[in-house]
Amino acid sequence: MRALEDIRNQVRSLTSRRYVDEAIAAYGASAYRSALMSTWIAVAADIIGKIRLLADEGEGTAVSLRDSLDKAIASNDVPALQKFETSLIKTAHADLELIGRHEADELTRLYKDRNLCAHPAFVAGGEDLFDPSPELVRAHLTAAVDARLSHPAVTGRKAIDRFGREVASGSFPRDDQRLNDHLRAGYMDHSTKALRANLIKVICKETHKPDLDLRHRWKCTRAARELQKIAPSEFEEQLRSVLDSQQNGLTDAGLLALVTGLCYVPGTWDLLHKGTQARVEELLQTVTPLDLVETHMLFHGPLPHTPVDQMLLDRLADVTRPGALRHLQVSLASCLGDAPDHRLVAPLIGLTAKDKGGSSYEAAASVLRFIVQIAALLTDEDLEQLLAACGENDQIRLGALAHQQLGALRWTASRTPRADAAWAKWFDEEQPGGAPADPAQ
Repeated sequence: MRALEDIRNQVRSLTSRRYVDEAIAAYGASAYRSALMSTWIAVAADIIGKIRLLADEGEGTAVSLRDSLDKAIASNDVPALQKFETSLIKTAHADLELIGRHEADELTRLYKDRNLCAHPAFVAGGEDLFDPSPELVRAHLTAAVDARLSHPAVTGRKAIDRFGREVASGSFPRDDQRLNDHLRAGYMDHSTKALRANLIKVICKETHKPDLDLRHRWKCTRAARELQKIAPSEFEEQLRSVLDSQQNGLTDAGLLALVTGLCYVPGTWDLLHKGTQARVEELLQTVTPLDLVETHMLFHGPLPHTPVDQMLLDRLADVTRPGALRHLQVSLASCLGDAPDHRLVAPLIGLTAKDKGGSSYEAAASVLRFIVQIAALLTDEDLEQLLAACGENDQIRLGALAHQQLGALRWTASRTPRADAAWAKWFDEEQPGGAPADPAQ
């Protein structure tokens, strides 16, 4: 059971905190009806305060509500004021999205019990005046703080609109941990369950809209991954809901957007229907290498999660085929990014082996050209395995085109004593004339 002091410290508004203090004082004096009524007053004052704050920020619905309330106050229109109070919970839930359905139900129970305490006429004849138990009062106070008093004045629509502006801005965090911190502080730690659910849904839907810019979708994908870490159960529930409602209607473009988006989120593949999984697998076998590399940037940075990663690795033979990327509009290096996935290394080394390197000198050089672009990934062990595989392939060992790429690789890859020894061994064994001069000297 949470201490009353801890509950009280969660109240954000100083005005509401004064009413909560009254409720706690009444509770301590065993004046449970008074405590319950003070709790409702705190909730009502908080919602009205949030309405005024949102109205000052230009929120249209809040402006209309504020003006109606001020008009009733100025004219001392008691029936209008009573109606306004009666509809406060509905207003907070349906009109402003300050609270979710669960929170609205809890606050409605508080309001009904408050009426029983404040209005003896609400009690049937012959019955005693409603006498709430201390446990009931404490439960209502806890629910009031959790549902409304601990949260800022952020509506669901307002929060989602704000996230949309942030995604489009240059200040959107590039570092995943900073993004996680921002999502916690700005959206998840002090928001209602309904707001969190809506935010997760919106972000997941944004990731597989093919008409949106790839960079925008990737920002949303990163946000989705961090939201999964922050609230795993809530995230899975909403992700499942989004996928169940949309995946059967996805076009091929939508499926590729799914691959470049939510397939980077752990667990997504297992939530796809078998039919959707089959369509993704078939599509990734037939989409052109140019689309894989440039249009959808599927080798840029980390690969998606299993099994989609293996589907892409299986296409490396097509991607590295001579002429496959002939119409590339930008450099291969920009398509692969600054931090390509190390999982590319082993299958590319495999393509340089004797029976997998292709049937021409150009094919062998094409594979090595791809490896040169990911040279920063190669460990000393990777380099030793690569050079051993190259030594078994005549198209590389005897090919001038391949040797040009190996020369570029030598001065691009990491320079360590072990790497230098591997290169020295290669040139001693495969080129009796020795290694070419270091262009950096």
